[in-house]
Amino acid sequence: MDEDQPKRVYVRKSREPYSGMVLESVFRFLVRAIGVIVALSLAVLFFPFF
Repeated sequence: MDEDQPKRVYVRKSREPYSGMVLESVFRFLVRAIGVIVALSLAVLFFPFF
């Protein structure tokens, strides 16, 4: 390795507890699912007017 190149420093998020990661992913899924349900229900509600 060349001496003139700076040393690389790898930065990553600190590890979370497994339960926290699972809860976060489930929460993201629920938020997206609710968004899809709301969007579809609004589309069905206003579809007859167009």
